[in-house]
Formats: sequence, structure tokens, C-alpha cells
Amino acid sequence: MMKKGFKIIKWIFCVLFVVVAILIIWNFICKRTEQSKIEAAYGNTVEINGHDIVISIEGEENETTIILLPGWGSASPVLEFLPLAKELSKDFRVITIEPFGYGLSDQSGEERKINLVVEELHECVQKLGCSQYYLMAHSLSGLYSLYWANAYPQEVQGFIGIDPSVPKQSDEEPFPVSMVTLNRLSAYFQKASNVLGITRISSIGHPEKAVYADVSYSYSKSELEVFRILSMDFAYNDDIMNELEYMDDNLESVRDMKFPSNIPVLQFVSGDNCDLLESWELLHKEVITETDRSEVLRLEGGHYLHFERKDEIVKKIRDWLQN
Repeated sequence: MMKKGFKIIKWIFCVLFVVVAILIIWNFICKRTEQSKIEAAYGNTVEINGHDIVISIEGEENETTIILLPGWGSASPVLEFLPLAKELSKDFRVITIEPFGYGLSDQSGEERKINLVVEELHECVQKLGCSQYYLMAHSLSGLYSLYWANAYPQEVQGFIGIDPSVPKQSDEEPFPVSMVTLNRLSAYFQKASNVLGITRISSIGHPEKAVYADVSYSYSKSELEVFRILSMDFAYNDDIMNELEYMDDNLESVRDMKFPSNIPVLQFVSGDNCDLLESWELLHKEVITETDRSEVLRLEGGHYLHFERKDEIVKKIRDWLQN
């Protein structure tokens, strides 16, 4: 009986191995054949240190410039923030940047230390001819924006944060394991799903299932397909995972930083995160030194407020920048 049981188990493992191998090979072939669909699918390129960074500009005719930066791991910042950028472009020039490793941008192969990331992004903005601009950041890019504002206070006219990361946020962890560890586990789980073709299978005929996006916005079929491919085949690459490895160090680098006194700050913070982390709203207030125009607004919703509360965010930004 025991020998028969071992044979059954061995047979099951062999079948599973064959199925997994077939899925991996099929997924790899699909990835290679779909490569042409994303080449130059959107935006323009700016060469930085021998590699290309992709940017997209909406509302180019407008005078006031907003530099829009993504949260960690965004598969396609240009497509993720397209609904928000389109709305803001009615009044402002919105430049969405895909840092190295994000979206259609090249991978740099360099360590993702905060000073180097900011240097690359700043050089990109300089090459676009921007000397005065507002920084607008979601999540992790809040740290880069804080560092950036202190490095170039004469250029940054203000900062707008969409539930951005802030110094000392890791001092009070809401879970038994750190947020960095949770992000790492989530990334490896998604990478495994992508490699095994699970994401591809589940999204056949329904590309929206492979992406995390604003469901109220009508993406075109081609935009959704590009978004799907980038989410399945290029997310969580070496640059993105290296950025995660440096997250704690980068947090420590800005631990005692505040925005300069000449830079007004508008922060939108997630009600869900405020409930999860008691000090979340306070930490966002602590980085502000300019008090005449600066505000911290709590909006009920999750971390991706630019999906859930886009209209309110756009209205407030419009009023804040035009007054």
C-alpha cells in the first residue's frame, strides 16, 4: 500500500511539473511575441546616463508645470495616472515621468539610492527645459520629492502628495512584519503568478483584470493591452526590486528632513491608512514648514486616492494652485 501511495504522489508531482513547465514555456513565448505591441506605445524618451527615461506631457500649452511621480512598483505610471493627468491638463502642464525600471523606461542597473534616483529625475526635468515646477507624488515618490525639494528649493514651487511616504513612517509598524517585507512577499507572489502565466490566463479577453487602474476611466483597447503586457511581463524587474532593498536606507536618509520654508505643501492622506497607523496624518504635518498655504487633507479611501477620489483631488489642486 505504501509503495502504491508513493507511486501516486510521484505521478501527481510529475504531472504538475509538466503542467508548470508547459505554462512557463507558453508564457515566455507569449512575452516574446507581444514585445512589438509595447515598443514606443506612448510618450517620449529622454536620455539619462546612456539609458532612456519615458515621459508623457499633457496640457503642453499651459504655463504652470506639475511633475507627476509614481508609487513603488507601478507597472505603467503614464497609463496609471492618465485619468488624473488628463483632468489636470485642462489647466496645467502635467509631465508624468517613468523612472528607470518603470513602464517603458529602460532599466539602469544602478543601485536605487535616493540621491541617485533624484539626480536622474532632476536631470530629466532639466533636459525638458523646466526651471520652475510643482512636484506631485504618490506613495514612495514622496520621499524622493522631499529630498528633491531640499536639493533644489529654488526650482520647486510646491509639493502635492497623494498619500505619499514620509520620514519615520516605519517607526510604527501596524503589522507583525515590516511593510518592506510585506511588499517583498507581495512582489514575489505576483512575479510567480506572472511567470507561470496565471495572470495572462486570467486576463485573456479581460485585460483590465491584469492591471490596477481607475475603473471610472475609459481606457482604449490598445492602452489596456499595453498596460496588461507591462503588468504581466515587466513589473517587479531588477531595478524595482533593488529600489525595495534600499527603501529602509532611503527612509533613513530623509529622517530629519522637512520641506523648505518657501515651499507650500498640499497633502492628501488616506483615511484607511490613518485608521491603520495612528500617526499617519501627524507625520504628514510634521514635514511642513510653510504654513500660509500648506494643508493636510484626510480623504476617506485607500492608498490609491487618485482612483477613488480623483474629482475631489483635481478640484482642490485647481483651487490651491490658482489662488
